[in-house]
Amino acid sequence: MNPRLVEIIDALLDAVQRFPQDLNWQPYYEDEQELVGDLRDHAERVGRGDGSRLPELKFELLPTGDLNEIAISSGWGELYLVLANEFDELTPGMTPRPPEPASR
Repeated sequence: MNPRLVEIIDALLDAVQRFPQDLNWQPYYEDEQELVGDLRDHAERVGRGDGSRLPELKFELLPTGDLNEIAISSGWGELYLVLANEFDELTPGMTPRPPEPASR
């Protein structure tokens, strides 16, 4: 698994922790703690070589996905675009999958 994926997730996590997050435009996360916990779970899994949730993250990074909505409304949209585009380049052919309720 490409180690750059962990770096991308860590950069998303850094942005989420650095800025106050507007969660009003997305339906998935109840609060910032849930968002941070989910991104940490993604980073830990990918760091161990477990890509089982990567299709969920790809779904969350889609245009109008929850991370897109959060980034745009929270003021870090440009960073989001760079990270989401790089994530797409590193995961060609991966089919996005909506998150399972139990994985949140």
